[in-house]
Amino acid sequence: MIPKYRTVNIRFCLDITSCGVLEKRKKVLKMDNEFYEPENYHPIKDWAKICATNKPIHANEAKKSDGPFYCPDTFEELIVRKCVDKRDHFAYKGRLSSVYGGGESKLHFECKTEICEELKKEFPDGNWKVERLIPENKEKDIKKLTPDISGRINGKPIVIEVQASSLTLPKILKRVNGYYARKVSILWIVPLKEDLGTENFRPRLYEKYLHSMYYGKVYYWIKGNGSKVSPVHFDNADRWIEESHWFEEDGTERTEGGFDKTYKTIFKPNYGKKIDLKDFISYEREEFTPENEDKTVPKCLIFKDNMKKWWKGK
Repeated sequence: MIPKYRTVNIRFCLDITSCGVLEKRKKVLKMDNEFYEPENYHPIKDWAKICATNKPIHANEAKKSDGPFYCPDTFEELIVRKCVDKRDHFAYKGRLSSVYGGGESKLHFECKTEICEELKKEFPDGNWKVERLIPENKEKDIKKLTPDISGRINGKPIVIEVQASSLTLPKILKRVNGYYARKVSILWIVPLKEDLGTENFRPRLYEKYLHSMYYGKVYYWIKGNGSKVSPVHFDNADRWIEESHWFEEDGTERTEGGFDKTYKTIFKPNYGKKIDLKDFISYEREEFTPENEDKTVPKCLIFKDNMKKWWKGK
């Protein structure tokens, strides 16, 4: 049985086709008071442009041999998919980081235990624990929370959340606000199955959100790093649009391309120096809305590094 959804904001959506297949589109949906954000979200498109000619082409008419294709909105590479159970369409091909799926996993467990054991050694009086229950406070209307790792550094309470790819932004915000109400500093870490690498990639929605929260960086962790993390800034990435000439049906001559265009959702990883969590500091972050983004970061207490930025630009 197909669940019923209602649209609440333009970002993602699900279309119900005649054959009962759910198709991902650009709107945000809400069901049971939680935003629906599919894991490894790949929006689909009906139109693309052919890289060689810059001519627009519809998915119904496109063949794989016509490619490669790119999105005229984001300039990302697209692939054409010919379907039996739903309409033909183009899908984004952008590389994703190698995070684990939802729920508890071996990688998630290893990340929590490695970091917690290292912090116990460095701060033996910090009472560091994994999965400690923080009870609700009915007087302040604060719900209970169970951080992945929690303890104290120099008397200040710290929590570390090991990000699961299935965790939605509303749930992240709920935890951020809950910890801020308790005056607890929070650090979000993204564990990876393998190194992020240096090639362009498409950050997931939560990776871009954490990038904004921590002043232009995301903290990635690899097995064996102990309490050390790799801060990564997302640099802008460009693609070359080939110059092409053609004539429209009415005889009008058209020319396009011959320049670089900046991707809208594809970025290049820019690594900072690997840093130990023992060198992090607590910091009160003011509310912030990134330029050209509709994803406000609320006022919160964060646990972050104290390095100067190593990338160019804002």
